Amino acid sequence: FPNNTIPANLIDQNAVRELAAGTFPKPNFGTSQYISSIPQTTNVREDVIRIDHNIASKFQLMGHYLHDAVSQTVFPPLWGNSSYPTVGSAMLNPSWSSTIKLTQTYSPSLLNETSFLFSGNTIHLDPTAGPGGAFVQPSGWTGTTFFPVANNFGTRLPEVRLGAPYNTTWSSAYFPWKNSYFGYEPRDDVSWSRGRHQFKFGFSWLHAVKNQQLQANTQGTAAFGAGSFSGDSYINFLLGVADSFTQLQYLAGKHWVNNNYAFYGNDNWRVNSRLTLNLGLRYDALPHAFERYDQFANFVPDLYDRAQPNPMNADGTLKASSLTPFQGQNFYLNGIRLAGVNGFPRGNVQNYYNTLEPRAGFAYNVGGDGKTVVRGGAGLFFERVQGNDVYNAALNPPFAYQPSATNVYFSNPNTSAITGATTSQTFPSTMTVLGYKYRPPGTAMFSFGIQRQVATSVVAVVQYVGSRGWDQSDDRAINTLPLSDITNRQLVATGKANANLSRIFPGFSSITVEENETNFAYNSLQAGVRMENRHGLTVQLAYTWSHEIDNVSNDLVQVSNPFDLSYDRGSGALDRRHIFNANYVYTLPFFAKSSSRLLHGVLGGWEFSGVTVAQSGVPVGGNGLGITYTGPDVLGLGGVGRNRPNQVAPVSYPRTANAWFSASSFANPVAPWNGGANNGFGNARKDAVVGPGLLNFNMSLFKNIDLTTHENGPRVQLRFESFNTFNHTQFLGVNTSSADPNFGKVTSTYDPRVLQLGAKFSF
Repeated sequence: FPNNTIPANLIDQNAVRELAAGTFPKPNFGTSQYISSIPQTTNVREDVIRIDHNIASKFQLMGHYLHDAVSQTVFPPLWGNSSYPTVGSAMLNPSWSSTIKLTQTYSPSLLNETSFLFSGNTIHLDPTAGPGGAFVQPSGWTGTTFFPVANNFGTRLPEVRLGAPYNTTWSSAYFPWKNSYFGYEPRDDVSWSRGRHQFKFGFSWLHAVKNQQLQANTQGTAAFGAGSFSGDSYINFLLGVADSFTQLQYLAGKHWVNNNYAFYGNDNWRVNSRLTLNLGLRYDALPHAFERYDQFANFVPDLYDRAQPNPMNADGTLKASSLTPFQGQNFYLNGIRLAGVNGFPRGNVQNYYNTLEPRAGFAYNVGGDGKTVVRGGAGLFFERVQGNDVYNAALNPPFAYQPSATNVYFSNPNTSAITGATTSQTFPSTMTVLGYKYRPPGTAMFSFGIQRQVATSVVAVVQYVGSRGWDQSDDRAINTLPLSDITNRQLVATGKANANLSRIFPGFSSITVEENETNFAYNSLQAGVRMENRHGLTVQLAYTWSHEIDNVSNDLVQVSNPFDLSYDRGSGALDRRHIFNANYVYTLPFFAKSSSRLLHGVLGGWEFSGVTVAQSGVPVGGNGLGITYTGPDVLGLGGVGRNRPNQVAPVSYPRTANAWFSASSFANPVAPWNGGANNGFGNARKDAVVGPGLLNFNMSLFKNIDLTTHENGPRVQLRFESFNTFNHTQFLGVNTSSADPNFGKVTSTYDPRVLQLGAKFSF
C-alpha cells in the first residue's frame, strides 16, 4: 500500500469493531507490551460426613459422603484458545462422592469388603468480560455467519486466530456450556491368609455416564495467515480476508455411557525367611464409550467410495446431487457410518478384550540380617481411554454440522475472497474421527534395585526403573492434499486455490483421526540415601538420570507430519535427564532439654528444614513437539500439519534472557515447489533445543512452644518459610516460534522469592 497505509475503504469495519471491543489489548507498558493482573477468585466449600456402625462383632458398616462446591473465574477462558485476559470464564463446579462399605470378618484369616461407590459433578461455564474487553457483538455489527445469530448464544464475537508473525488468538470459547458426570461402582474385595500366602482377589464394575454439550464455536472461528493476500495475518484481518472460517451449527448435548469391569487376584508369598514373591493377574475389560441414543457417527477411510462422482463445485461448495437427506437436512455422507446401524459398533470402533495384565515382584534378603535387600518387579497395564476422544468425535455429520470455507470474507464467509461470488450452498464439514482399529494403550513397567543399610539409621538404594508403551494416543490429519500434488499445494499455500477442491477425500474439509499408533520408552537410573533422625537430623538425597523417547508426549496431540510418524520421534516432553533432590529437617539441640522453662521456651525448640532441587531442562515446544516454524506456508497441505525449521548449525546456549539458545542455528524450511527437501518439512529434530533447568532452595525455620510441661501437651508452632530463598531468577519459558522476532528469547520465569509466616496450634 502507498506509504504503508491501508486505504480506509479497504478496511473491514467489523474487524475494527472487534478490535474496539478490546479483544486484542493495546499496549499499556511502553509501545509494545501489555501487562495485566486480574484477580481470579476461587471459592470452595467442602462438607464431609462419615458414619461407622458396628452391626455385630464380625460386621461393620461404614458410610462416607463428600461434597465440594467450587466457583471460579479464569482469565483467559478455561479450555479456550485465547492468548489474552480480555475475556474469561466463570465456572460453577459442584461435586459429590460417597461410599458405603460392609466389612465382614469371617475368621482371623478371612476378610471380605463389599462396597458401592458413587461420584459425580456438574460444570457450568459462562463467558465473562475482563478489564477493557468484551465478547458481545457491539452496536453496528453487520457481520454474518453460516447460521442464524439465534444459534450463537450471547451473540458473541467470532473467534479470531492470527498466524505469522503474531501467532495469537482471541476467543470467548464455546461458552455458555455445561456438562455432568455420574459414576456408579459396585465392588467386592477378599483378603485371605493361609500359611505363607496372603491372597487378595476381587472384582469391580464401573458404570459411567457423561452428559455434555459439544465443544466447538457456534459464533464461528476466523483464521488469518501470512501465506496469502497481504502476507501479514493482522493486515489480512483488517482487510477482512480470512484463510478459513469454521462454525458449529448447534451446541447440542450428548449422553455418553461407558461400562468397564475388572477381576484381579494377588498372592503375597513368603517363600522362606529371605525370599518373598508377589504374583498377580488382573483383567480389565475396556469397551469403548458409546452415545446412549446412538447420536454418533464415524468416518472410515476404507469405506470411502471413490467411484462416486466428484461432489465438489468449483466454488468449494458441495453439489446438491451428492448430498443425502437426514432428519430434514442434507449432508455429504460418503464413508460415514452410523453407530449401531447395520452392525456398526455403538462406540464407532472395534473393541479389544485381550487385556490380561500379569505382574510379578520379589524381595530377597541377601544376608538374612535385613541389611541388604534386592528387589525387582514387572507388570503389564492397559489404559481406559478417557472420554475426550468421543467428545471431539461427536462433531461429525449427520448428528452435527461444522462447515469450513477457505479464502472467504470475514464479514460474510459465504462470499469468496478470491472470486467475490456468494453462495448459499453447503460447505464441506470439518471432522474429528476415531481410528476403527482402536486398541487400548498398553504399558509395561519394570524395575530392579538394591537397598543397603550402610550405617545405623542410614539406608542407600540404587535401582533401574523403566517402562515401554505401545498403542499410545495420537491425532493425525488424514485429509490433506496429496504430497505428490505439488501444483495445487503451491496454489493453496499462496491463497490462490481452495484446499477443499484437492483433498485426499473430496467432499470433506480437514479430517483429524484420533488413533493409538505411537509408542514410548523410558529408562532411568535412580540412587538415593536416607538418614533418619540421627542426632536430630533427618536427610534424604536422591538423584535420577533418565531418558524418555516418544512420538507425542500427551494424548490427543496431533503429529507434525501425517505421512511420517517418525518425524516426531525423539526425546519427549518428559525427558529430564538429571534430577537431584535434597530435603532435610534438623532439630536444633540447644536447650532442648533445659530444666529452665525460660531458656527452653526462648532458646530451645527450634527446627530448621529445607528442600533443594537441581534439575536439567526438557525439550522446548508444546507437548514436546519442539520449535515451530510459523512463517508463510511452505507445505500447502490445506491448513494442517505442524512444521519445524531447518537446522543449519549446531545449537549453542548463551543462556541469557535475550538468547537462551542460538536462534541463528535455524533457517526457514523451503517449499518443495522451490526445490526444498522432505516435502517442505524442516529437518530440525523435535528435541533440537533443550529448555532451562532449575536450581531452587526452599528453607524454613520453626519455633515450637510447649504450653504445658507434659510431653504430648498442647503446643504452638511458629513457622517462618521461604520459597526460592535466595531469589534466583529462574528462566522457565522460551519463545519457540521461528518466525517471531523474539525467537529464542526467554518469555517467563519461575516465581520470585516468597516469604510466608504462619502459626499452628496442636493439642
